[in-house]
Amino acid sequence: MPNGTGTPTPTPTEAVATPTSDWEPSGSVAVPGATETVLAPDGETAFVAVGDGFAVLDLSDPTEPTVLTRETGISPPGTDRELVQAFDVKHDDGELLLAGPASYHPDSFRGVVRYDVTDPGAPELVDAVETTYPVHNCCFADGLAYLTGNDDDRNPLVVVDLAGGGEVGRWSVLDGDDRWADVDQAVRRLHDVWVQDDLAYLAYWDAGTWIVDVSDPADPTAVAGITPIDPGTFEGKSYLERYRETKEPPGNVHYVATDPAGELLAVGKETWNSNAGLEGTTPGPDDPGGPSGIDLYDVSDPTEPTELATIEPPATADPNVGGVWTTAHNFEVGERYLYSSWYEGGVKVHDLGDPTNPREVRYFRRSSTTSFWTAQLTSPGGSVVASSRYNPADLDAPAVVYTFPDVPRETPTATPADTERPPTSAPATADTETQSGNEPTGTRPGDEPAGTLPGDGTTGGDGPGFGPLAALAGLGVGAWRLLGGGDDEQ
Repeated sequence: MPNGTGTPTPTPTEAVATPTSDWEPSGSVAVPGATETVLAPDGETAFVAVGDGFAVLDLSDPTEPTVLTRETGISPPGTDRELVQAFDVKHDDGELLLAGPASYHPDSFRGVVRYDVTDPGAPELVDAVETTYPVHNCCFADGLAYLTGNDDDRNPLVVVDLAGGGEVGRWSVLDGDDRWADVDQAVRRLHDVWVQDDLAYLAYWDAGTWIVDVSDPADPTAVAGITPIDPGTFEGKSYLERYRETKEPPGNVHYVATDPAGELLAVGKETWNSNAGLEGTTPGPDDPGGPSGIDLYDVSDPTEPTELATIEPPATADPNVGGVWTTAHNFEVGERYLYSSWYEGGVKVHDLGDPTNPREVRYFRRSSTTSFWTAQLTSPGGSVVASSRYNPADLDAPAVVYTFPDVPRETPTATPADTERPPTSAPATADTETQSGNEPTGTRPGDEPAGTLPGDGTTGGDGPGFGPLAALAGLGVGAWRLLGGGDDEQ
């Protein structure tokens, strides 16, 4: 498979392509298009974003997960457009929120669609909110939707009251540090959002991680910023240099989540090596490109986040954008354990009993046939659910959702899954990292297209997981409208 420089990607070595433990799946089911997966509180039902809609899985027997139903071809009342590139889904109190498109798509419905899933086998459309911008990821809690409002300008967090049908507030990294206004917006995209206990944790790519108080959704305020890159770093850089910045470390904050107590924050960074415009494809002494891991912070005092440790990414035979991906993707932070996905690097479980020294206790990897999007826990001692987006050896094969046995617990408990996954937060993420936003048939998800550079007026910047948004910039991030379900059009 070619990478960004046109150089053939080498086949992973056997040592890198095989797992390092005997942890194996207990069950699996084909779910074409599977990306983000979230669980109902009882841990027996999974909801999976599938691009053109969502699927509902029955996990009551984790050794034989089954598809209950698929809801696709979604066109909310009041629009003739269907939702596509729906890679993120969230569940809260018997309702499901599906977001998209993940990046610019000229024909897609843009926004979020809400379903009643109290009967998981028969989802019912409640309503939808249409936006002028793609919704790459979202969070859903207490009737509020928290959206990534990347408008090619301020790229704000947008808070929408679903019941009232209106936008109630927004916050941008430019409100936290106005020096970012002078930086190409493509390197300060809002990639994901996690909300817990009136605090929103925002993954702002190269602008870092921001903690924002949303106790008053109409007036979000900054609490703290974890910013490893100074905005002045980008001054005077060329298009190619800025493009490489959207791919390589440091920065690239992709996903954030806290533990149930809200005291431990995990920050996942998604990076590769990208020598676009340079000679050679392998990182050298002055080129730190390659996969990134997950940083752990003590946020018991959210005004002063303290870094504790870093979980390093799995090894890769080819660190290039078009190579063997082993960078961090989505994860869940439980009461003691971290469940994480690493694309072709597999699925891992870390013991966080001592968060300053996380200890790997489970690891599954099949680089040649799986590329994992997320890992979620049904309940302590139950099952780990992980969706593999595609099969690198057979791009025509359907995506697969796997179940794995959880780490054995000394005292088994019937505590529902929400003790591991707070009901006011929702893991996300979602991107095939298809930079064009319209993945061609037979192309490996994540291939780096040519000619899409940050700041290019025709493409609007093409960081991982985002497509060209410049065509929408003039519409304004505040534009939205509520679309009713059933016969109640609004």
